Amino acid sequence: MNISSSKPNVSALLQKGVIGAFIFAALLLGGCRKTANQPAESNLTALEIQTDDISIAAANPTAGWTQTSYTYGIQTPWNLSQSSRYSYSGGEHRFWIYPNDACQYEGCSTGPRSELRMNNNYTSGRHQFEGDVYIVSGSAGTDIMQVFGGSTNATAIMLKIHSASSGTIKRYDNETLMTSAYNKWIHVNVQHDADNGRIYVYLNNVLKGNYADRGNATHYFKCGVYNISGSRSETRWKNVKYWKNGPVGQ
Repeated sequence: MNISSSKPNVSALLQKGVIGAFIFAALLLGGCRKTANQPAESNLTALEIQTDDISIAAANPTAGWTQTSYTYGIQTPWNLSQSSRYSYSGGEHRFWIYPNDACQYEGCSTGPRSELRMNNNYTSGRHQFEGDVYIVSGSAGTDIMQVFGGSTNATAIMLKIHSASSGTIKRYDNETLMTSAYNKWIHVNVQHDADNGRIYVYLNNVLKGNYADRGNATHYFKCGVYNISGSRSETRWKNVKYWKNGPVGQ
């Protein structure tokens, strides 16, 4: 009997092991990746998001907060029917405006708007806005979400879409919070610690910055489209929620 002929080929086994490990790693990496337009889910305590094709873990900004019911009103140009600039279907609010649109009541001097005005007036405590926004390409010079109220300015913060870099979200015209923001769902959380005058902004469950709120006043949340520098601005919002009394800046 030729015993040596039954021995395993060590080189071949090593080669198979390396290939197997490579395949396993590739499958594992592929299983963790999520598409860029998949909105984060607010009922998780830890979330995965994708940034530049790398999956990273992010904490849930609503952890420890209490979801609170709310009512709202819709503000559209005063001289047009509401359905001319706003629609609601299947849980999705759709807002759009044009440059020559009027403001929300006769005689006002502000810019065109189509917005959801949350009836959550407050002057103290901790309050949080949450929602998913889809910004249609071409929208520019337009405030898509705001915390109203301030002593030095009319608003505590505005998130504004600019046309650069395939859609850039900024705090007003200042800090850049996200680029390539057009035509995909983006998860938005804005926490306001009114007692300490700070606002925390999260996009896709990543803390993008915290800012002074520009003074104490009566505050409330708004989302939609307000002001315009292009030919047409449109956003779509869904899963809009109101939260109270939780930890900020986590």
